[in-house]
Amino acid sequence: MTSLRQTLLSGTRLPAAFLFLGQPDVAEIIGLAGFPLLILDREHAAADLSGALHELRAVRSTSDAFVMIRTPNGSAAAIKPMLDAGFDGVMIPDVQSAQEAQAIAQAARYAPMGRRGAQFTVSRAARYGAEAGHAEKANDGLLVAVMIESRAGFDAIEEIAAVEGIDMLFLGPLDLTTDFGAFGDLASTNLIAALRAAERRILATGKLLGGAALPSEPPKAMFARGYSMVSATSDVSLLRDAAAQALHVIQP
Repeated sequence: MTSLRQTLLSGTRLPAAFLFLGQPDVAEIIGLAGFPLLILDREHAAADLSGALHELRAVRSTSDAFVMIRTPNGSAAAIKPMLDAGFDGVMIPDVQSAQEAQAIAQAARYAPMGRRGAQFTVSRAARYGAEAGHAEKANDGLLVAVMIESRAGFDAIEEIAAVEGIDMLFLGPLDLTTDFGAFGDLASTNLIAALRAAERRILATGKLLGGAALPSEPPKAMFARGYSMVSATSDVSLLRDAAAQALHVIQP
């Protein structure tokens, strides 16, 4: 199976769903729906590493979806166990400088590219040590995405993108409203202008562009502008909207 990183670098564009609920059954259902990429959240979700592994197993048992994980931060301690568990990639929130990006790249890549802890003799990602050449496959196949969620990150786009080992810059519009427009206003003209500028700058670096879909914009329009990955929905929003619709239909 082609890796997530190589799939995206080949030009394939992937819609994604975020998973916030930390429930393996929910992850399984959304994977069965046909989403090609699921992103487990561990920045905001009240769930632990063992729960993430259960979600990963649930998805893999029923679908061919790629599974990424968003870590709480960019530390080696946050990244290493997720990759050793066998996720296809990591997403790091609110990266604001090339220095931060460099530390993330080092934590996510084995030597000679980085300094990821060498546990491939027993790790689940390496089939508990049975996979020959795991380190080389991991360096080639794991997707490392960093999120641009602040003015500092926005201002440092080119420097962050220049870091070897960073594959994708992913725009987080809701957090960007803190510095562009009014907080929480995803329709802000200032936010939209900042997103368009960031898109152009990221694409000009040659790195992959990812982002979250706005309520007013279909993911197809984002793919047409050059996005490689778009998070189009989440388990929470799907459940919330379906429940509201069901109540609307059955109310007397």
